[in-house]
Order: sequence, then structure tokens, then C-alpha cells
Amino acid sequence: MRYLFTLIFTITALCAETKHLIAPDGTTVIIDRDEYGVPHIKADNEPALFFGQGFAEANDRLYQIDLNRRAGTGRLSEWFGSLALDFDKDIRKNGYTKAEINTMVGLLSEDVQAAFEGYVSGINAYADTMNLYPDLYKPSQYANMDFDPITVQDIGAFGVYMLWDFGKFGGYELSRLNELQNNGWDWFNENRPVNDPSCSTTIPDSGQATTQSWSYSGVTIPAEVAEEYETTQEYLLQFKKDHGLIYKFGSFATLVSPGFSSTGNVLLLGCPQMGAPEYDNPTVTMEVELECPTIHIGGMTVPGMPFVILGHNEDVAWTWTSGVSDNVDTYIDSTQSTNFNDGYWHNGEWLDFEVIVDTIYTITGEEIFTHYRTIHGPVVSSYLPLKQVYSHKMTFWKDELLMAEYIYNVNKATNINEYANALSSASMSFNCFVIDQDQNIGFWHSGRFQDRSDGVHPYLPHKGDGSEEWGGFIPFEDLPQSLNPDMGYFTNWNNKPSPDWNNGDFGPWISGNWICDGVDAITNYVTTFSAMTLDDIKDVPEAIGSHGTYQGAYELTGTEIIDYNINPPGQSDLVHLNGTPSEHKNDQWSLHQNYNFKDMIFGEEIASTGTENLPIEFKLFTPYPNPFNPMTTIRFSVGTRHATSLRVYDITGRMVDELVNGEMVNGEHKIIWNAERLASGVYFVKLMNGQFQTTQKLILLK
Repeated sequence: MRYLFTLIFTITALCAETKHLIAPDGTTVIIDRDEYGVPHIKADNEPALFFGQGFAEANDRLYQIDLNRRAGTGRLSEWFGSLALDFDKDIRKNGYTKAEINTMVGLLSEDVQAAFEGYVSGINAYADTMNLYPDLYKPSQYANMDFDPITVQDIGAFGVYMLWDFGKFGGYELSRLNELQNNGWDWFNENRPVNDPSCSTTIPDSGQATTQSWSYSGVTIPAEVAEEYETTQEYLLQFKKDHGLIYKFGSFATLVSPGFSSTGNVLLLGCPQMGAPEYDNPTVTMEVELECPTIHIGGMTVPGMPFVILGHNEDVAWTWTSGVSDNVDTYIDSTQSTNFNDGYWHNGEWLDFEVIVDTIYTITGEEIFTHYRTIHGPVVSSYLPLKQVYSHKMTFWKDELLMAEYIYNVNKATNINEYANALSSASMSFNCFVIDQDQNIGFWHSGRFQDRSDGVHPYLPHKGDGSEEWGGFIPFEDLPQSLNPDMGYFTNWNNKPSPDWNNGDFGPWISGNWICDGVDAITNYVTTFSAMTLDDIKDVPEAIGSHGTYQGAYELTGTEIIDYNINPPGQSDLVHLNGTPSEHKNDQWSLHQNYNFKDMIFGEEIASTGTENLPIEFKLFTPYPNPFNPMTTIRFSVGTRHATSLRVYDITGRMVDELVNGEMVNGEHKIIWNAERLASGVYFVKLMNGQFQTTQKLILLK
């Protein structure tokens, strides 16, 4: 009964364009939006707060949330058919079963689990509302399909998937071994150095890197094994690009200490690079402010995950970049026969493969997919004629969701020490930067990394027979880190953290590489100043000719926060079933294109934007292009919320298409019309809203 009441109240709130919801616990949640459509959410407690976050993000990004959870659970074939089948198989093969994800979620603290549950409830509450009023609230992507309710397990699986995209590095040993086989040791040592002390670092030179003798067993592989692995990685990357998924790791950052700041205040710029959007494509990130008695945060999140991932609270501001350190090794396991039925050799005995049988559903049916694990990890490839099986061993295996604990605790940190304590549980490879109101700046290279005491060359595979098992892990306190450096700043672009830190087999930390060149460009810009202002670090993207998917710039004065950001191209890419785009679809694009920051409006009371602050002009803009073939964009604005129609007529007055028919909110809207089925000629598009009507001529030339 409580849930039913929640749903009814939610529907009423939406229809009345109010900002009040009732959370599952009966408390009130307020969602207010600023002029850019950014949701600012207030609640009485944390579960209700994350309920509001889930509801607001679903309002803007339901399809993206659904896309992300399907990517994380290997269910994209249900949408895209055979095009996604290999992607789903890769996710299933490398990832976890539903039971394992549920176990991982169950190990999280009660507070984090409650946040997950509240967030999921908010998403599903919005979905129920949209199903009752589809013309008003249903995204056009669901015109011919239903939305399956989100589960906590879905959120956990997407969290793992996202963390792998930005914090999992390594597993390229087959490619490196193929290079060695083709070119010999002299070429390999010169072009694939384990450590390149000349590479640009975030922490200044502290002496020569330590040297170590590395061994290799001499096991060889057929060239086609490495080639197949590389082809698979290229396919996965392209699939992500083509289907709106997060596809790019990267980011850059700049921090300034009080002694290098013109105001004597700490400064931070965070620019995550997660796949730059095009004009008509949504960004993969979203801006949000969350406030309740125990937490107050604002900044960037990714639809499909609760919390603020990069941003600030009232006491600290933080950002990440991908760490690019090696946390995955490839093992070559030997089978007893040319199949998976007779086991593999380890420590003097034949062990059975762990066999996992999945059913992958597609548009046309289903496929049974069988995959395997060894004691080392998932089997990623095999060459059974040589009785070779290749598996990945990961330092973070089944501990990825510990990052959720880190994010939650960072969201609530009150100083740099609490930030560092939260960070100590982080399992993935990241560069973490923080400033606090006590005027500290800090850098930590986080994650779990083996200490390489096994002596195996880090670029080459391990033997799976038990003779080359890992040693221990590097303690958190021994990872590269620095607090309040003498030089007065930190710069980073996924580069080497310190001179004594080894490269991974992914291989980006070599002098002259674009990563080294990138951080050098930032450092060269920073060092042109004797003291920097917040405006100066806001200009870093323009100075180096690059930008982030999201950009946040912060100054902490000791008592207040000065914050600016860019989150293109607005909050939403939604187009509803009735053809009505979100009123905030593209309203930040110009900021992004011109590196212009906006005020984050953190902690301020926001005047209700509702309909009164949106454009009130009734207008049908000139379609563009015109003449066209076969598509043109039709922009219009309506000033009052009335039944609206947008229809296309031929020169005889016969209606040939109806683009909009229903009630629309006031503001500017855009429809892309495809006239592929029509013949060349003159057409007229007619807009009617209440007692107003207007017409524009169209010319279709084929």
C-alpha cells in the first residue's frame, strides 16, 4: 500500500509540475531544477535522497540507464540482436554471475546497500509513472518495447562494468609476447621498457627507478592467438562508440596549493574524458546536487549509479583520472586434452575447469553460451591444438564494488585525512586528487597491485602450472602519493605517477607518447604563472586544446566554495512518444563548445523554473537544411501548455505526416523529419498550439 501511495503521489506531482515526491518511507523529496535543467534534490534521509536521485535521473536518462545496465549484465542482444552477441558473450565470460554480484552487493555496508535500494526504487517509480502516462513521459526508444524494472543486482553489475572501463588495465601479455616472438629481445627491451625514468610524472623525480631482473618461461604462442585478442578489443571499442556506451578512459587534472594561488586558496580542475559527445548525442555524464541532514554533495555522476562520482561537498573537492597501472596478468594453462573436459594442470594435479552455462536472449531467440574459469580467473581465449588455455588473473577480482564504499565515504569526507582513509579501500587503478577547506592538496595513486616478487616479466604471460604464482600486494602506504608538494601544484593526464613506478603491459608510459606530451602541455601552461587564479585553471582546457566530457573547477576559501562546471550538452537527450524533446536537451552545448563554465548553484535556494522561466514565444523556425534530402530539422517553441500539433502537408493540402499530436510543455522543441518515403516536391509544415498557428515551406530534392 505504501508503494501504491508513492506512485499515485508521484503521478500527481508530475502532472501538476510540482517538485515534491513521496519516498517509499513516506518522507518528502524535493527535486528542483535550475535554468540548465540540473536536478537539485533535498530529502530528510539518505535512502529518500537517493530515491530522488534515481527518479530525477530516470526522468532525464531512462534509456541511458537501461542501456548501461544491459551492457553491464550482457543483455544488449535483446535490443540489438546478433550485432551485440559477441559483446554480451565477452561481458558474461569476463564478468560475474547474478549470484556473485548479489554476494558482492551483500558485502557492502548497510548504508551503501540502502543507497542502492533507494536509487533503484526511484528509477522504477518513474518508470511506473511513465507507463501510466506514456504520451507525456515515455521516451521514444520505448515505442515498441517495454522497460524491465531495474534491480540492485543490475546497479552492481553496471558498477563493475564502468569500473573496468576506467580502472582495469593489463591483460595484454599475449600481444606483448607476440611482439617479442616477432622482433627479439633487443627490440623488445628498447621499445617496451618496464620503466622509463624519462617519462613525465605527477610526483617529481625522487631518484632513479629501481632495476630488477625479469624472467620468462619461454612458452610460445601462435601469432593468431594475439591477433584474435586484439581484434576482439577493437570490436568491443567500436561497438561501444556505435551504440552510445561509455567507451573511453582518460582524464586530466590540475591542483594548486595556497602558495601558488593568487588568492591563497586551494584550487582544483577535474576533466574526466569519457567519450566526447556530438551535438545531437547525450553526454555519458550528468550533473546533480544531493542534500539531506547527513550528506551534501554536488558534481558529476553517471546515470545508472548513485552518489556523486566527481565533485565536492562542503569541505572537500575531488577528481579522478584513470591510473593505467597493471592489475591484470595473463596465465597460460595447459589442458590434458584438446578440449575442456579433462581439466588443466596445476601444482602437480589435473584440476577441473569451472563451467558456467549462460542463456543469452536475442531478438530472434536464445543462445546457450558456455564459458570457463581456471584457478587464476576467466578463460579469455584458447588454442586447444597446442593444449593452451589463456586466463586472466585480476588483483581486484570480486572486490570491484569496494569502490562504492570509497565513493560513499568520500562523498561524506570532511577533510583530506578522511578522504585518504576512504581511498585506502579502493581496489581499481586511479589517480585521485583532493583539496580541502584546511588548504591542503593531495594526490594518491590508488588500487591493488601485485608486488612482482614472482620475478616474471610484467609484460609476458605467467605459466599456469603453479610455478609462477603471485607474491603479495603493495601496501596502500607504499603507493605513489604526495601531500602539499613544494612545487605548489599537481598536473596529470593519465601519466606515470612517479619515476620509480613500473609501466604496465598496456604500455602508455614511454617518453614521447601522447600521454607524456599531454601532461607536459598542462605543466608548461601552469608554470607560465607565478601564481594562478581560478580563472587561470578554468582556461587549462583551452590552453592545451582539449576538454573533458565533464569539467569542474573549484576554489575552497576555508569557509565557502566557489564552483563552476561544464556538462554538455544539457541534462537530457529524451524525446517523448509524442515527439516532445526535453526542454533541456542542448542548453549547455554552447558552454561546452566555447569552454564556458557555469555556476554550479551549490547550496542555494533555486527559484522554481517550472514553465514560467522557459521561452514564451510561439514560433516555427525556418527548417534546416532546406532544401533537404531526406532529413531536415524542424525547431519550434510554444508559450503555453496546450494541445499541440505539427503536421506536414503536400502542395495539394493532403496531410503526409503527423510529427506531434498532444500536449506539450512550453519552451523550445526540435523534431528531425525523415521524408525518405516521399517524392521530391514542395511541402508545408504547420504548427498549431491553442489558438495559434503558423506555417513554413519545405523543399524536398532527391
